[in-house]
Amino acid sequence: MQVWELISADPDKGAERLVSEYGDRLYATAFRLCLNESDAEDLVQRTFVKVVERASTFKGESAFFTWMCSVLVNFHRMDKRGKARNSLVLGEEISEETPAPAPDPAEMASAADEAAAIRAAVAHLPYQEREAVVLHYFDGLSVPEVARAVQAPEGTVYYRLHEARKSIRKFLSKVFGEERIKADGRGVAQ
Repeated sequence: MQVWELISADPDKGAERLVSEYGDRLYATAFRLCLNESDAEDLVQRTFVKVVERASTFKGESAFFTWMCSVLVNFHRMDKRGKARNSLVLGEEISEETPAPAPDPAEMASAADEAAAIRAAVAHLPYQEREAVVLHYFDGLSVPEVARAVQAPEGTVYYRLHEARKSIRKFLSKVFGEERIKADGRGVAQ
């Protein structure tokens, strides 16, 4: 029995199975989007509640995880809009495209930690590009699945991934130097 069917039949057992099967993966997605533990935990909790409430509406047109990601992404976008509205009321300056703070490239180079450099590069991306990268590369969703999850045309997702790869290459070249970045731009050379 699929998890959404179990939720409809027995919400308690279904919710338990939902958390055990998807909890870690959904938290990882939320953390990569939120960039902090507290917001990620809250986002996952609200997503699970909504998924349990709405499991009967899942039509199977996409993978179940893709559907859950669309719920998570929608909650995250609502949170971002709410924070933007609050900042306007309080007179604070905020931009949707303001990248998250990233470690100093010189510190990253001295640590020579490629995984940390890649995480920092992804965290530094504008939100819509980070969203596409997280769902596609970290969660393994196909471009059509990402498009459904973020409610954008596939071409837009391809463009966001392209721009994100350019930004990541640029960031990594600052961290590790041009000579360590492969000529084809696919990553850090060994």
